[in-house]
Amino acid sequence: MMLAGVLVLVALAYWSGLHGGFVFDDFPNIVDNPTLHVTLQSTASQWLAAMFSSPASDLQRPLAMLSFAINHALTGLDPFWMKLTNLGIHLVNTCLVYGLVRRLLQAFDSQQPQHLRREWIALWIAAAWALNPINLMAVLFVVQRMESLCHMFVFAGLWLYLDGRSRLLANGRGWPRMLGGLIGGTALGALAKESAVLLPLYALALEWALSGFSGPRHLGHRRVASVFGVLLALPAVTGLAWLLPKVLAQNAYSSRDFSLAERLLTESRVVVDYLHWTLLPNLGRLSLYHDDYPISRGLLDPPSTLAAIALIALLIGALSWLRSRRPLAALGLAWFLSAQLLTATIIPLELVYEHRNYFASLGLCLVMADILLCLPRRDLARKVGKLAAAGLLLLYAGETSLRAREWSDPVRFSMTEAAKHPQSPRAAYDLGRNLVILTRYRPDSPFVAPAFAALDRATRVPNANTLPETALIFLAARLGAPQRPEWWQGLQRKLRSQPIGPQQTSSLASLVDCVLKDGCRLAQRDMIDTFLAALERGPNAEVLNIYGNYALNVLHDPGLALRLWQGAVEQAPNVVQYRETLARLLIAEGQLDAARAQIAQVRQLGRMGQNEAVARELDRLAGMMRQRAMQPEPAGAPLKQGKDTGTPGEARLPP
Repeated sequence: MMLAGVLVLVALAYWSGLHGGFVFDDFPNIVDNPTLHVTLQSTASQWLAAMFSSPASDLQRPLAMLSFAINHALTGLDPFWMKLTNLGIHLVNTCLVYGLVRRLLQAFDSQQPQHLRREWIALWIAAAWALNPINLMAVLFVVQRMESLCHMFVFAGLWLYLDGRSRLLANGRGWPRMLGGLIGGTALGALAKESAVLLPLYALALEWALSGFSGPRHLGHRRVASVFGVLLALPAVTGLAWLLPKVLAQNAYSSRDFSLAERLLTESRVVVDYLHWTLLPNLGRLSLYHDDYPISRGLLDPPSTLAAIALIALLIGALSWLRSRRPLAALGLAWFLSAQLLTATIIPLELVYEHRNYFASLGLCLVMADILLCLPRRDLARKVGKLAAAGLLLLYAGETSLRAREWSDPVRFSMTEAAKHPQSPRAAYDLGRNLVILTRYRPDSPFVAPAFAALDRATRVPNANTLPETALIFLAARLGAPQRPEWWQGLQRKLRSQPIGPQQTSSLASLVDCVLKDGCRLAQRDMIDTFLAALERGPNAEVLNIYGNYALNVLHDPGLALRLWQGAVEQAPNVVQYRETLARLLIAEGQLDAARAQIAQVRQLGRMGQNEAVARELDRLAGMMRQRAMQPEPAGAPLKQGKDTGTPGEARLPP
């Protein structure tokens, strides 16, 4: 009954945030991903294609993408229902955390409080975790369902493993549950996000803290240890052998403004900040955008780098001491540190994202529960501990409610993010973008001047990308206002000097969409110079793809378009959309043999048949061309690309 009360409290804390919109990575993964937009009438191959349509990972995260596809089939692109689904997953996870912690406390039975008090402690840990504001992004940032759904299987797998381990210690019959939790939880969780591969490591930490691999004498501890050797050590060695050449390659960090060494130094400070933001969250620091986070260029640049490394070393050193005295706190700290191994080490990810602490925060909740609720023995100490625990719950619930309100409206969200991080390029641009939307592209709108001012400021934020200049050009073109030469010059200068990433390609795509879908009058010379600037650093598949669209449908030069799309396929041979677009142009140009080769490759890339619908449509077009001996379509006729660059019928600013 009390668990139901916690679930209601969590739902109320998050409710206002369900009415907000999509943000940031929601757009490429969900909103601007036409392959995901299936309906209840879609074919099996279309549903398969939707499952494998994630641009976020080579592993595609099919289970998470399937959940988004189901949302779209039932309620379309309404963010409310997608966020409500996320909240439902978070509530299920709260129940799983409660069950896991109850089982965990039972395993400490000889050292922990009696049954009724254990129930209350487990309930507090579940509530503190569910209400902790650092976990908000896994609920209201729609695409981070990948994180929460992944950990649904991690929590369930650990619970099953712990239950099986307890049975093994009692009567030697827990192996099916242990292996089911480890293998099943890891495999299913990894279909939602790669974070699940840490589940065996969490179970290893659990073994270390609870039993030290002890077991019934006839089984011995060696068999349990051998399981981890197979499920953890061997995959870790294999994974490192696959990953290290990629990470140590010369161009591994070419799209980042930091090196591997600088990333490792910076992440020491990031991990310490995660620790602070989880234990004592500060509403002014918690944010979606942390792209203004200072990079550590050396041990003393800034000086807090060395202090952070020392603190982490101290925490690691304390694990052994805690293991023999406070094993629950030792386990919690081990879980927190283990959860950072994927995202805070050598993989060239962005530096800071709060949702990466969805599991790590549970470890810190165990530490706090042990200190505040388990450790005190005297009545006064227990009362102080309970009071502090209650105060933390109120703090977490209040700050999560306030954060949810920030997320409840796109304009409020962008204003608060910009206020928290005035030096964040993404926050500054997002504010300008939302003001542009409010103008409705009416010259008499009172938001026109603020939109231009906000975007102009965004161009001058340190490390700003190409999006603000693009938005200024876009807005001026939509309003019929003059386009300043310095906007084009700034855009081209950044394309020459910055690594080409999603923001840069989104800039180019939005300008092409503006011309094709809204009739924006953008000088061809400026557009061509912009594409050439983007290609100065070397060929980029998505730049070539977007340039091909412009060459065919604006410049009316199918020969140039053909060369550009061939280049895109050469640069990214496994991207189906590029081959589909190339095949369509080859068919239109009457080059049917070359088109058939591309169609065959489209089929081969869809090993589970997910590309069959696309291949059949291309076959149909090629057959029509062959049978009717048709001439190629006029060069001015728009060619449908395999990869859409905007919402149908209306160009819009990139997110």
